Amino acid sequence: GECSAFKERFMECLRRSGYESAACRQSAMAYLECRMDRRVTQLMANEPLEKLGFKDLINEKSEEKPEKS
Repeated sequence: GECSAFKERFMECLRRSGYESAACRQSAMAYLECRMDRRVTQLMANEPLEKLGFKDLINEKSEEKPEKS
């Protein structure tokens, strides 16, 4: 149940979007990150998110961060 809140957000997104998974990629990525971060409990092997099809979302995340001056 360590990642159940992430799973619920993803499932709620799916319901709101008429089960259009493309609309819920941010939620899906957050859920998978949670599962990989909890490797101690062996929920999921750690894989680069790029290999899981989230490369474009990772690029968006890094572009949103303000530059330090």
